[in-house]
Amino acid sequence: MKKVLLLWLLAFPVFSQTIQFDSLKQALAIVNRQPNGYAKDTQYCRVIKAIMKAYGDINIDSSTFYNSRLIEFCLSRNLESELIYGYQYGGYLSQIKGDHHESINLHYKALVVAEKRNDFKRMAISQGALAHAYTSLKSYGKAINLSKRGLAILSKHPDNEIQMSILNVLGSVYREQGQLEEALKVNTQLYRLARNENDPWYESYGLHAVGRVFNDMGNHAKAIDFYQRAFILSKKTGSIELQGNIILNTADLYIQQKKWNQAYGYCLMAKRMAASVKHGSLLMEADEKLYEIFKNTARPTEALKAYERFVFLRDSLSREKNQQRIEALQAQYDNVQKTNALQNERVKRLAGEVRNQQLGRTANGLFLATFSIIIIAAMLFWNVKQLRTKNRQIDHQKALLENAQAALEGINRTLEARVEQRSGELLTANLELVQKNEEIKKALFKGQSIERKRVAIELHDNLSSLLSAVKMSIQSIDPRYLSEQHQAIYQSLTHLIQNAYAEVRNISHNILPVGLEKDGLAKTLETLVGQLNKNLGIHFSLSILNLEGRLPIEIEFNLYSIVWELINNAIRHSQANTVQITFVRTTVGISLSVRDNGIGMGSENEKRGIGLRNIHTRLESLGGTFDIPQEVGKGTLVHVEIPIEVVFFDGNLTAVGNGR
Repeated sequence: MKKVLLLWLLAFPVFSQTIQFDSLKQALAIVNRQPNGYAKDTQYCRVIKAIMKAYGDINIDSSTFYNSRLIEFCLSRNLESELIYGYQYGGYLSQIKGDHHESINLHYKALVVAEKRNDFKRMAISQGALAHAYTSLKSYGKAINLSKRGLAILSKHPDNEIQMSILNVLGSVYREQGQLEEALKVNTQLYRLARNENDPWYESYGLHAVGRVFNDMGNHAKAIDFYQRAFILSKKTGSIELQGNIILNTADLYIQQKKWNQAYGYCLMAKRMAASVKHGSLLMEADEKLYEIFKNTARPTEALKAYERFVFLRDSLSREKNQQRIEALQAQYDNVQKTNALQNERVKRLAGEVRNQQLGRTANGLFLATFSIIIIAAMLFWNVKQLRTKNRQIDHQKALLENAQAALEGINRTLEARVEQRSGELLTANLELVQKNEEIKKALFKGQSIERKRVAIELHDNLSSLLSAVKMSIQSIDPRYLSEQHQAIYQSLTHLIQNAYAEVRNISHNILPVGLEKDGLAKTLETLVGQLNKNLGIHFSLSILNLEGRLPIEIEFNLYSIVWELINNAIRHSQANTVQITFVRTTVGISLSVRDNGIGMGSENEKRGIGLRNIHTRLESLGGTFDIPQEVGKGTLVHVEIPIEVVFFDGNLTAVGNGR
């Protein structure tokens, strides 16, 4: 992202000659001595921007100091165009330092001035930079709105370089939010725009971004294809960082697929590439992935070495940042010493001139020369005093840096301890929540079982008895004394009462199957199939595989109800003469198949009958699914999958139950 921010700023002219810091500062001093006016203002801004940019890659603090001077100068001279640049470059420096709130503050100031001047391209730049800063703060809603506002401006005032920068940020926001379809559209647009502009860096980056989205979607084949295309194109850019990131993301994809050999090869490629330019962060990430590969391929010695290299590089990068700050202070100190050395040489030359003048001058000349020496000595004394003050300041700043580093290490240790403690608390709370959930499920099923028993008893004892009494009363009528019309009504009533009695028995049996709670699902189904084969003209076969022991009672009850519903459907509608019922206990749950050789299901309406909706409702409570493949002329097949939930805690199996 640093390249993206810098590209925005390079859209404007900057004094780009490579000049030493001393020469730049001397040029600034010369400009300051010029009379006020447009020429001085223009030269001052050009020189100070050159100093600011030169420090930008080696000393952020010094660059920030000169950036502040540029902003103050522009405010005092009312130079709005240069002021926008000053605010935007300051926002860029704050973003690099991680001070995202200050970056937002400066870019909003730039946006206000740009809107005042109707400078549309700089407005788009600030909105894109604000979107980047808000993304760093995880404020994705604001980032998306700002990106869209910037793109809306560019639709009327095109600038493809700025548009590619904003698309890059917007694609990252969508991907981090999990809006993968939107991220795919934006990154594809970025790639096509870069290809049209013949920009190999953004073209390669766009392909890489599309590949990362496909990886998040689980489409590893497409992700690999885009990674490979991006890597081939990235070679044209010469950017080791871009190539290394593509290679490491490819290795990470193979790690997800547990293809350890391919992942290992890509990690070694990334290490060789990073080592050629001494790119510490790429080396560190490659060793981190090698550690994961070795750990998962039972190579503990190599895993330990990779982890040690990773930790060493991580600590080295931290020390390197602190060392860079110390070296920058040392450079300032060296500049002061060089200045004093030049002044000492001038003093020596002046002293030599004085000695030469003393040979040919009178006493008055000697007095004047002596007075001059005294003044020079005073200046030298003042310079030495200033040098000592600078030395004390440098020593103080070194001590502050060392103290800050020690405090940071202490904070890191405390944070790691708190994270570990919090992780333990969360694991304990999670286990307690699982246990409470199981207790609630058991209590709920117990209540349901009691209610089912009550309803079944009511149906069996009351409604069945009432229907039996009605049947006996009807049978006491002698149909011989009835007319033909009344005899037909008598036969119809007798048939309806028999059907009602049979339906009541079926409902009672379905609500609370006899023997299910005592004998279990397997034995109850075997008994049911045996009875069906005695009483009906359809042959039922039952196959139970790997079902050893009992399942949770709520799963057994729901499975029995589902089988009963499917059997009733086959009896009533299929016109079949054989029905096959198959139970298989898999490693993750229960697989149930019911197949008949009947007429099949001819329409979607038949597939969505009340019985199948009841099955769907029961499966929803269990987290299960069912499918009815369309096989014309081959009967009906219903396939049901029910997971048996397995809960792991600290790597060990602790609970088994049903549900999602």
